[in-house]
Amino acid sequence: FEDLRGRWIERYADHPYVEGWIDGIRVDVVPCYRAEPGKWLTAVDRTPYHTEYIKSRLSGEALDQVRLLKKFTKGIGVYGADIKTGGFSGYLCELLIVNYGDFIKTLEAASKWGRRTIIDIGGYYRGRLGEAKKKFQHPLVLVDPVDSNRNVAAAVRLETLCNFIMASKCFLRKPLRVFFDPPKPVKLTEESLKRRLESRGLDLVAVSFGAVEAVPDVLWGQLYRTLDSLRALLENWGFKVYRAKAWTDEHGLTVLLFELESSILSRLKLHMGPPVFSEEFWNFLSKHLGKRAASTGPWIEGDRLFVEVERRFRDVKDLLEYFLKVDGGISVGVRGKVAEAIGRGFKVLKNTELWNTMSVNADFNLFISEFLDGLPIWLKVWLEEAEANFDEARDVKAR
Repeated sequence: FEDLRGRWIERYADHPYVEGWIDGIRVDVVPCYRAEPGKWLTAVDRTPYHTEYIKSRLSGEALDQVRLLKKFTKGIGVYGADIKTGGFSGYLCELLIVNYGDFIKTLEAASKWGRRTIIDIGGYYRGRLGEAKKKFQHPLVLVDPVDSNRNVAAAVRLETLCNFIMASKCFLRKPLRVFFDPPKPVKLTEESLKRRLESRGLDLVAVSFGAVEAVPDVLWGQLYRTLDSLRALLENWGFKVYRAKAWTDEHGLTVLLFELESSILSRLKLHMGPPVFSEEFWNFLSKHLGKRAASTGPWIEGDRLFVEVERRFRDVKDLLEYFLKVDGGISVGVRGKVAEAIGRGFKVLKNTELWNTMSVNADFNLFISEFLDGLPIWLKVWLEEAEANFDEARDVKAR
């Protein structure tokens, strides 16, 4: 790296590797052992065999078909087997072309995939499909022709798979360049942000903090698990979460974003008690009769006791700040590296309070813009084009 005027740092995942940058391009140098098939010492020992396999089966026009598929998956945001993307690796794209023959046939097949699809190029599980289903518990399975015990598509999340299937169906219906080269979302101004938030009648709530000091796969794994934990926390305390998403530039800003039906709840909440026949009847009654100032009831509906009790947290800000200030949120499921970053300082932002961050971070601005759209930019453009085409077809038919 020094000879090329680059810089590098030693990283650790399943094993040590070197991450470097040359002219702004990130390069990973990952060592592997010279291992015999089936006697792998590390996950990357198969790579030379993968290369040999692909070279023996793809050349000329077939390689162009691979490039088309890779460009397509990049355009729709599902390329990459990293934790952040949970998508299609380059090797998976190559094997799909090996199996189906070309780009269009791959999309045609994908448009018919179900929740559990198994592709076995090497025929290892021919006549034993049930065994393959039991061995590989993933939404998409492509048995590695180099290693029958490995699923090349293991990294593909269900959501990512469904995005690929949806894009395949849309492309086959009306192929457009936007699948390969989508534009960026429209950057928001302070006024357009305010207008869009008001028109929706929902609340955006963000936990904003600094960089999480971890390699990308560890970082995103912990962010996703933290997001799930905080979503559960909000829902357990009565907040209705419509959507949740994580974002980070991986070096200075990290945001956990939640779309809520409302960030402020009513003072009282309904609490259902036991049936009057239950042994818990007196415990429930005595507990709530002693809190007349904080509750309404009890009364009976059907055979059960009900009361209205005062909420501990009405404002989502109070809830998040309370649990995140204690230990960075570890007690409510925030993962270690993320908790450390939160412990160094965080803010809970609501609605237009996001603008200060959006105004100085263009990438975060675009993230919020696409989040408010509720659909990826390629689909937004495609729908506009397709709708115009469908309207024209309906007009012709009517005439």
